[in-house]
Amino acid sequence: MSARTGRVVVRRTAPTSSSMARMVSENVVDECEYSLAVSGLRTHGASSQRGAGETLNRRPRIEFTKLAPVLNVRDLMSERRFYEALGLPVIYEGPEYPDFIAFGTNSVDFGIQKAHTDNDPPSVLTWQIGVSDIDAAIAVCDDHGLDYTVDVQTPRHDWVYRRLLLTSPSGYRVALEGPTET
Repeated sequence: MSARTGRVVVRRTAPTSSSMARMVSENVVDECEYSLAVSGLRTHGASSQRGAGETLNRRPRIEFTKLAPVLNVRDLMSERRFYEALGLPVIYEGPEYPDFIAFGTNSVDFGIQKAHTDNDPPSVLTWQIGVSDIDAAIAVCDDHGLDYTVDVQTPRHDWVYRRLLLTSPSGYRVALEGPTET
């Protein structure tokens, strides 16, 4: 809030230099705020060049630490057996959330919960999980009788990798992606 005008300025998008100039002329922001905003405008955008460790914005920001999605499933126990067969250990199951099970490793965390309504998983999500050894993933699927298709991807002549395409009991497409094999 500006002490001179008593107005509050809420910006949902980055200001342009002309909008900042107008705000100065209307006494919404002072000259110092204008200088900071205009210098900030020069550092925003795809063509900006920043040094290592330099930040565009000094405001607090969210630091995301992990992605932990929760899948809504029709049959909680069938889904549990499916993901355990792939080798993902259960890291939470308890009375606090009786219709929820979490799986986790050092690099993968996610949960499954009983869907309260019918859903259409294949149209919503392909669950792609990276694996270090696609041949080991094939052996695990074979050992547990899981149906899969081997999908060979060649985005470029020097980039080839394989994916195992599976379908979970609730209908989610699960793709286990192996490393580059060139």
